Amino acid sequence: MHELLAISVTLPMLLSVVSFGWSRVFGDPDLFPGGPRLHMMLILSQLLLVTMVYCFPSWISFLGISLLYFVQGLGVAYFIRKKGRVDCGCLGPQINSKLGFPLMWFNLAMGLMGLAYSHPVWFEHSHSFAVIGLLMEGMMLLLSLFIIIGVPDALYAIRVYREIAAPYVSKIKRL
Repeated sequence: MHELLAISVTLPMLLSVVSFGWSRVFGDPDLFPGGPRLHMMLILSQLLLVTMVYCFPSWISFLGISLLYFVQGLGVAYFIRKKGRVDCGCLGPQINSKLGFPLMWFNLAMGLMGLAYSHPVWFEHSHSFAVIGLLMEGMMLLLSLFIIIGVPDALYAIRVYREIAAPYVSKIKRL
């Protein structure tokens, strides 16, 4: 049961971590409105708390990730107030993601979900290191890489293929 809870709370943060890493590898511009140093601190805290949820499954780890979601929601509200609806850079340069109230509400909802999962009466958590959790986090990072990189690239390739093949559709249908 803990694994499904961990996946539901951590997948958005893993998507953010993977897109940040991918954009750093290829030298893409950092579109985060708070600057590169703040973005790096946010990504490192996301990675640390996600690792805590998978490797040290306890109410404290869910409470920590819940707190980070609340801080992110407040950060979105702050940047909307200061800079307006700018690109947040949350999902890298391939996916256009603007700061807006839906993003703020999403962060607050995920924070509430993490807070609900941290309630010790509802869910029984162990307080020891889980090696399987580390392997599961690796698999979720691979899934995140597929979602952030593979899906947009595949959609782009399909669109380009259709544009190139459009003049030859009649010939293709005759075969």
